[in-house]
Amino acid sequence: MKRMSKKTWIAGMLMGAVMASPMAMAESHSGNTDDIATSDKTFQEAVKAVKEKNYAHAYSLFELQAQAAQHDAQFNLALLLKSGRGTPQHYPDALMWSWLSYLGGIEKSKMLADEVIEYLTPDMVNAVREKIAVRLRQRIDNGDKDAVMQFARYHLEIAEEPDYQQAYFWYSIAAAIGIDGSLQARDEAAENLDAELVIATQEEARSTFYGLSFGK
Repeated sequence: MKRMSKKTWIAGMLMGAVMASPMAMAESHSGNTDDIATSDKTFQEAVKAVKEKNYAHAYSLFELQAQAAQHDAQFNLALLLKSGRGTPQHYPDALMWSWLSYLGGIEKSKMLADEVIEYLTPDMVNAVREKIAVRLRQRIDNGDKDAVMQFARYHLEIAEEPDYQQAYFWYSIAAAIGIDGSLQARDEAAENLDAELVIATQEEARSTFYGLSFGK
């Protein structure tokens, strides 16, 4: 765990990180223009607030969108939480949002997570892992198909130790609903399991699939 006195990222890095291109932001928010929690307009308002150093307003808007699983906003929220702008520093939440952003496809979030994690004890990190697992499962139970692939990745990349059985389980469900990349990921996970465990996991995945809203 790092000493709390270690220099954190400079303000310029925060500014550069939130200033993603308008095209990228529009794409990540497409199809949700009427919902302030997912709209590009809300995101751009938050970016403008950062430029104007109105960090409290930026934080409130990024948090709104982060809660709605907008992964670019999750990354920016993590930056604010790590730097203590707009809200007091909070490393556990910074780690949670950076990991969720990474699972959602924002690759640069991995570097941020790696930086933050050094300020936390192993028990603190495990508590964050548990919160992420609960959040992703809730999204799945609420019918969010995107969370299925993310939960599969969680078991390989975020869990304390890779869990190939759970990854295979969730990749199998992701493949059943047609998520891109899930077939190959499922088969790669299966290579780490013996035949009996594969069949047992298939039975469990099928039972779970038909109990989910998108499997009926």
